[in-house]
Amino acid sequence: MTGDPGWRSQLLALLDVARLGSQFPDAVKWRTLLELLGREGPRGRPLEVARSEVSGLPTVRALTKLHRLQFVAREFFKTYRKQPRKEARAFSMAIAALELPPVSHTSVRLMTKGRVNRFVVQHERLELNAVRFSVVIDQRSGGHIVLGKDQLARCSEAFTKTLLRACDDSASVAHRALSQVAGLEVVEVLRGQLGPFVSGLWPAPDDVPIDVRALRTVVKGPASAVLSVQLERLGADVARTSLADPWLGDEPLEKGKQLARERRLFCTPDVEPALKALVAATGRPVLVRSR
Repeated sequence: MTGDPGWRSQLLALLDVARLGSQFPDAVKWRTLLELLGREGPRGRPLEVARSEVSGLPTVRALTKLHRLQFVAREFFKTYRKQPRKEARAFSMAIAALELPPVSHTSVRLMTKGRVNRFVVQHERLELNAVRFSVVIDQRSGGHIVLGKDQLARCSEAFTKTLLRACDDSASVAHRALSQVAGLEVVEVLRGQLGPFVSGLWPAPDDVPIDVRALRTVVKGPASAVLSVQLERLGADVARTSLADPWLGDEPLEKGKQLARERRLFCTPDVEPALKALVAATGRPVLVRSR
């Protein structure tokens, strides 16, 4: 599915309604991407990007292509220190200056230093939906996270690969996988997801996940849209286990940890009553908001 100007303005408006915090993929970067796609491209018209009919977000391939365009633009300015040809100038300058959502990016910082160093590892990526994992880890041994003389931390190559595999599903799956790494104790896992984004601007695919299928029942026309976000927090400090997402099944709990899971839905005003009725029928407390 390629670009339609309506989807971009719908998603921008719903991101404004959502006001997502730092637990989620960087909403500022997603807004930046959407605003960039509204500008004139190198050929004088907005770029069309391939999007998933399931998640409503750009595909990994499309986002990777934008990062390549950005790399070329930045290299041009760095190497030649002059303006590109006139018809490409505005877009090239814009994409060179902006920060796009990552295809996949991992960072780590030191929280506390002592006999046991505590780090927070953040991993953000786009798959079908966009996700951000924030993992608090105590390292007793192993050198999986290396602390330099400048107190800047980095993940070893082997641990980065382990982290990529671990952060491929839920917070519980990530906790379980990372807890197998010798010398590390996983204190907390936070997982925020942006998407799916469901709109009446395109038809429903034949085979969609249960949440997209449910949201499709309230989206009737091209002006209607719903943005879903999910948040999971797994840790000993979580007050109690609360599995409030109506479309995700229960899963085994990690020993000594509590899991809080929720979903929030942001929608155009025309579908708010039907959306509230839909979630009320599930018996789960789901935030629904259109403004």
